[in-house]
This record gives sequence, C-alpha cells and structure tokens, in this order.
Amino acid sequence: MISRLAGAAAVVLLLVGAAGCTRTSSGESPGRRNPWTVPGALRMAARQDPDNLNILLGTQTVDTDLSMFWAAYLFDWSDRNELVPELATRVPTLRNGDVARDGLTVTYHLRHGVSWQDGAPFSADDLVYTWHQMLNPRNAVVTRLGYDVVSRIDRRDAYTVVVHLKRRYAPFVSGFFTMANHPDCILPQHLLAKYSDLNRIPYNELPIGTGPFRIAKYEKGSEIEFVANQRYWRGPPKLTRIDWHIVPSDNTMLAMLQSHQIDFFYRAPETMAESLRGIPGTRVVLSPFTRYADIGFNAAVPALSDVRVRQALALATDRRALIDKVTHGVTIPGDTDQPPFFWAYDPHARHYAYDPAAAARLLDAAGWHLQSNGTREKNGQPLALTLVSFTGSSTAVSAEALIQAQWHQVGVDVSIKNYPSGQLYATKSMGGIEQSGKFDVIFENWANGTDPDDSILILCSMAPPAGWNVYHFCSPSLDAAERTALTSYDRATRQREYARVQEIAAEGLPFLVLWYQRELDVVNTDLKNYRPAHAVTPFWNAWEWQI
Repeated sequence: MISRLAGAAAVVLLLVGAAGCTRTSSGESPGRRNPWTVPGALRMAARQDPDNLNILLGTQTVDTDLSMFWAAYLFDWSDRNELVPELATRVPTLRNGDVARDGLTVTYHLRHGVSWQDGAPFSADDLVYTWHQMLNPRNAVVTRLGYDVVSRIDRRDAYTVVVHLKRRYAPFVSGFFTMANHPDCILPQHLLAKYSDLNRIPYNELPIGTGPFRIAKYEKGSEIEFVANQRYWRGPPKLTRIDWHIVPSDNTMLAMLQSHQIDFFYRAPETMAESLRGIPGTRVVLSPFTRYADIGFNAAVPALSDVRVRQALALATDRRALIDKVTHGVTIPGDTDQPPFFWAYDPHARHYAYDPAAAARLLDAAGWHLQSNGTREKNGQPLALTLVSFTGSSTAVSAEALIQAQWHQVGVDVSIKNYPSGQLYATKSMGGIEQSGKFDVIFENWANGTDPDDSILILCSMAPPAGWNVYHFCSPSLDAAERTALTSYDRATRQREYARVQEIAAEGLPFLVLWYQRELDVVNTDLKNYRPAHAVTPFWNAWEWQI
C-alpha cells in the first residue's frame, strides 16, 4: 500500500482485476539465449528526445523514465502498487509517528551510505537545497505544486529532516520528491549551489545522480549511454550498460527490433500491436497504466469558448472506433481523468456516447449552421480548427486522421499540424506550443501520479507557467471541490470531492478522455526482472534488470 497522511487517509492506488497483473507473450522457448544478445548490455529505443535530462525542468514523460536510471527519489512506485523506500528509509505514516496528528509536520529518515556518482556523500543538505530550487523563481520548473505548501524544513541532522506544512495537504507524501504526476528528484548541492538558476547549465545535459546508472554520453537526437554506477547503495546493478537510442519513427524502431539491433522497443504504439507479436526471440509485455490519451480543447479560441461546441465535438467522437481501429483493442475505455480501476473513479460522471445527430443539434443551437459545402459557419466564419499532436507516433497520426473524419461528418473543418514532442511540451518560457496556447485542439497523453490529485490540470490557478491548465478552463465550484480533496485526510471525503471534480469537468470539458493505456513493450526474451509499475513510470527496478 501507499503511505497515509492520517489514520483514515489512505491514498492507495488499487489496481485491481486486469490492472493487477502484467501479461506477457513469448516468441521463444525459456532458457534459450538468443545469438544477438549482448550479455550485460541492454539496447533500448524510444521515439521521444528528452527536452531536459534535469527532471525538475523536463516536461515529457520520457524525462521521468530516463531519470529512473540516473537519479533517485525518496520513494519509487513498484509493480505491486506500493511505495518502495529509495533515498528515504521508510514511508512516513501516522502509525510510525513520522506524520503528526494534525497533518502539518512530516519527518523523513534518509538513507546512510548513499553517494553521488562523483563520490560525494548524499545528505539532508541535498534535499533542503533541492526544495529551495523548486521555489526559486528564476527556475523554469514545471510546477511548484506540493512544494509551495512547505513553510520550512528543519534539518535535525545529516539524515533526518522535519518538513513543516503551511496547511493540511493530503497528497504530500505521495508527491514530495517522489511519484507525483510530475515527479522531481533530489539534486546535488555540492555541484549546483554556485548557480543562480538551473535553466541552462551543463549539468542538464550530463547530470550526476545517485541512481543505479550514470550517464556516460548524451548525443541529442541520437542516443544516451548509461553505464553501471559502481557506487550505487544497493550494489552495482546487474546490467553493465544501457544504450538508449532516440529514434523518431515507430516504423524504424520496428525494423530495428526485427533485425535485432535493439532488445527493448519501449512504449510501442498500439497501432503496431499485430506486427509486434511473434517476432522471433521477443516477448510482448502488456501492462495497465494510469496514462490516458485525450483531446484537449483551448477555450481561449473563440469557437471553443462555447461549451456547447466542446460538448458537440465530444458527441461527434466515436471513441469505441478509435480504440478498435487505432489501438487494436489494446487500450482500456475511460471517461474521466481518474482511471476506471482507481478508487477515486466516478462512474456517474457524464459519458459522451457517440451521437453525431445530437452533436449537430448542439452546433445548431450554438449558431454554427451547415452550409452547402458541408462546413458549418457562424457570422460568415467557418468552423475550422487545427488539431495538433507530436510527430513520429503512428498512434497519434492514426487517431488524428479518424478524429478529422468523424468531425467532418458534423461539419467541422479540421486541419492537422504536428510538432516534435520537445517543442510541443516545452515550458511556456521555452516557447512550448501547448503551454503557450498555440493550438485549437490537441491529441495528447497525460500520466497520473499515485494520488488522484489532478489540480495541476484544472485549477484556475494552474494556468501556465504555474501548472498545466493549458485549456483556459476555470470553474470556482471545481476549485472548491479540489481544495476540500487536497486538505482532507479522510478517503471517503476525498472520494466524494473527486467525484464532484470529475462531474464538473465532464460538463465543462477542458479535455475529452479517449482511453487509458496499457504499456506495450516488446523485449528480448533474454531480459529478466523487468516488472513494470502501473503509474508514473514503469522503470522502478532497473538495478535488477538482467540480460
């Protein structure tokens, strides 16, 4: 189980049923070594190029995944859906006395004998320093949510800190330097204290951490070479190296897998599900995950400022067809930003069944009337929207084409424009397309944390650069429900308030959830001990991987 902030304040991610296990299928007999296997060396490939290896500044999922090799957090989230101590030795709870009865102080006991990869000792000073950097206004961090609630941190000794909160904050232990929806790792004070900010420093290209692997080389747009960290506190990892290839094309990665140039096709697209099965010497790993795909609406766009238009587009979207045709049934249907296998999920939130006739009626009511050319107009202006997403993904390309066709049936003219993921998801200060609001509609992915806290996406105060409310959505009643959910340590209360959040969001539609993903990885049958977690990042136990 995950940690608690008060006796009844369980913040547990219960992945039940199908979500409680990982399915694998093998194309090779067990015990047989493949001739192309390089003992001790794992060759991986992924489409995304990290926008910043320093996870405090990185905005992409791949940044988090890569950090699991070189960096470290207070806790990791395991395949058994529980927090695993890393730089801390135990999870603070009311029962063990590390969480105060009033929920306003949290004590962390840090691990002795941990070294940074340059040999310097890790201590409480590094945690306190990194917290200050999270609040440093010069740093372009993705969000300060969960860190700005801290009033001060007392350093009791080199391995004990007491964190004082300004107010009760239920997700704190689940997100403070651990597996939040945007996790932040602890950084080395002795290397970084000389900088006034961390935005453009050499460290971001070749960071030093405490994780099981250190970065030996990074060639942007090409590859990252990890080598075993001989100083890792658990002992050297079983792998001697990981070669991470950055390949912008899914088709190229498939060819590399088929020709055995790589051992691990990471987060393969669902569109390739059939092609990926049965490749000699590989097995498919299919694991439920709290990442969802959605269509985000920019309500600052005049046509989309009318909620009736957003609702019409939801009704005009055949999500079942998208799941069947784009993901080949691999993904899990979802309606809200809480997965259907999570305790906070509300089954009563509005569900938009495919109904193009109802969509047409809503568009008519909003003043958008169908013209003889098949496109709707209002006051002489066509209902024309640009749909954006990330380049190189066959899933995105297929989904966009189907959405374009579905919306065209109700008179919406949709054009498609895609960007490299680093450009699409960069921070506002770095000119990111999404954070700067340079889109009408976006096909995107979002990964939940291990707590149902979704405030970074939909609180009025979380507009960029403070957070990721890129939708220009603001609801005082939703904000009120969020505030209650964030300050209560009673799960029943939180469940009720998150149900309210989901119901308000389903009516206001900042985004339309299409499906929840199941991680689709294809790995060399010689790879052992890969046990993906179901939230934030699957790479929680890389020190145990073996080939």
